[in-house]
Amino acid sequence: MSETYETERREVLRAVERIVAAGLVAGSSGNVSRRIATPDAELLVVTASGVPYHRFTLDDVLVVDFDIDPVVGEGVPSSESLLHLAVYRARPDVSAVVHTHSVYASAFAAAARPVLPVLDEQVVLLGGAVEVAEYGPSASEELAAHCVTALGERAAVLLRSHGVVGVGRDLDEALAAVELTERVAQVQVLSAVLGGAQELPADVVRTEQAVYRMLHGFAPQ
Repeated sequence: MSETYETERREVLRAVERIVAAGLVAGSSGNVSRRIATPDAELLVVTASGVPYHRFTLDDVLVVDFDIDPVVGEGVPSSESLLHLAVYRARPDVSAVVHTHSVYASAFAAAARPVLPVLDEQVVLLGGAVEVAEYGPSASEELAAHCVTALGERAAVLLRSHGVVGVGRDLDEALAAVELTERVAQVQVLSAVLGGAQELPADVVRTEQAVYRMLHGFAPQ
């Protein structure tokens, strides 16, 4: 195939550079993907598995089809490719997925505690609380299914004992989701020093969730 999808692969590479610079990943943890719709099929642009970020290059951004058969590149696709594909199949509105192992969000995931709706921007941009998916082994279909269930129509989800996944209509939105999840997790931990963060009133959450749904084209509830 003559098409190399270099533009889309560079977008994923820039997203990788951004999560590294923000300290949301370390070593070779986490992964990034974006969806490409072609006239013949849907494709997945995804980071390669096991490549340390200090030597990650464009060659480590691969293109596969939705059966994870290679289209561009010779590396091994991310071990969490099943999770990315499960999200894309369940959420036609999603065109990018970012999975990170950021410290504060991962602490909530390890404790199996959701990131509660305590900041207005969290509800408007993420859709509410960041829920915790049931545990599933890494790289398994079980983990992928639990991720989709707990994510629902929201923009972020915690993977129990693992990390965080953010989704969006493009990579900027997916990146913003994991960045905001980490920041709200930090706020909640730091708020414990002052007696604990207070959840937003239920009526405010409902109103802001309606804004989120409107912005993302979901039907009103």
